[in-house]
Amino acid sequence: MNVIEARQLTRVFAATRAVDSVSLEVAPGTVLGLLGPNGAGKSTLLKLLVGHLRATSGSAAILGQAVWPRHPELWRHIGYVSQSRYLPSWMTAAECLRFSRGFHPHWDDAKVRRLVERLELPLNAHIRDMSRGHSVRLQIALALGHNPELILLDEPTSGLDPVGRRELLAILINLIIVYVVLRSLKFIERLLGPAGLIAVRKFFGVILLAIAVKIFATNAHGLIK
Repeated sequence: MNVIEARQLTRVFAATRAVDSVSLEVAPGTVLGLLGPNGAGKSTLLKLLVGHLRATSGSAAILGQAVWPRHPELWRHIGYVSQSRYLPSWMTAAECLRFSRGFHPHWDDAKVRRLVERLELPLNAHIRDMSRGHSVRLQIALALGHNPELILLDEPTSGLDPVGRRELLAILINLIIVYVVLRSLKFIERLLGPAGLIAVRKFFGVILLAIAVKIFATNAHGLIK
């Protein structure tokens, strides 16, 4: 079973085709990077895959489950870091983590404590007062706290200082996870190391760098078709 499947996925805003007939399959054990200029549709594609937007036409499935109609239980298997600041501004970081915990039966308290420590997350700070960097760190903790099978990261290192970027890289490398999807060229290059580039493709203005790597392995394997 593929982790992600999309068939002729399209999203139109008025006269703009933000995502145009994208079809792809992402197999287990894959790191997939979406690269392209501003406005190419990278964020829109991720929003379609998680169900934040409904496709104008085409279809998408995550872990064998159709994204539409919506299935709330699917979110128990996905970790998503959005480019937008969507968190409730009146909450503190600690309150937001506790709130999210209630929606995830597999929430890992010990893991969240480690993430909070490694990301130096200010638990008592209100979200409205957080810098972009701290907001991203909180989103990362929220996305990883329930041990998701699929992680979707939209500009994950945006707003992070060099130390924060290194910490995030180390966390992802050490996760016992088989699926990571992200869209930052420098981040992909640093994550790959000796694993190597498998394929480069272009889909309607969005360049997809398809890299298949086993976590903790040094040799690449597989191919995105």
